Amino acid sequence: FEETKVQPEQVIDPRIAFITTHVMQEVVESGTGQRVKSIGRPVAGKTGTTNDTRDAWFIGFTPSVITGVWVGFDQERSMGRQEVGGRAAAPIWLYFMEEVLKDKPVEEFPVPDGVVFVKVDQQTGEPSQGTGSEPVYETFLENAMPAKKEDSLTEEAEELFR
Repeated sequence: FEETKVQPEQVIDPRIAFITTHVMQEVVESGTGQRVKSIGRPVAGKTGTTNDTRDAWFIGFTPSVITGVWVGFDQERSMGRQEVGGRAAAPIWLYFMEEVLKDKPVEEFPVPDGVVFVKVDQQTGEPSQGTGSEPVYETFLENAMPAKKEDSLTEEAEELFR
């Protein structure tokens, strides 16, 4: 075996990578990957399941470690209707990552310049005016924010994620 040195090259705008990561953190916070939330540190991830539940997976990451878990048979047969990514693969991922990260410091995903957090209404996707559904913080490119911006709330949110 001969090791080859590779020169890394930035191919994705760091702002777009962060916004994508933020969306994937929601998979863990309130979506199909909630089983790994108990890890108690910033995690982003994605569950997956084939239509016939032959395969299920969870791919998750912290700022420094990425791990994927696939579950399935090596023949074409279903694992059963309930064996989806969040139920079959995510617990294995959690167990592995707890061991890998147990002596490591908690890391936050770094927020690049040019990304802002805006409090938005979950129902409309518009900047929250304090009425309507429970607001959430969403990430935007600084030059592509929703029309109505609440400056003070945006600054508060940015501090939460730094």
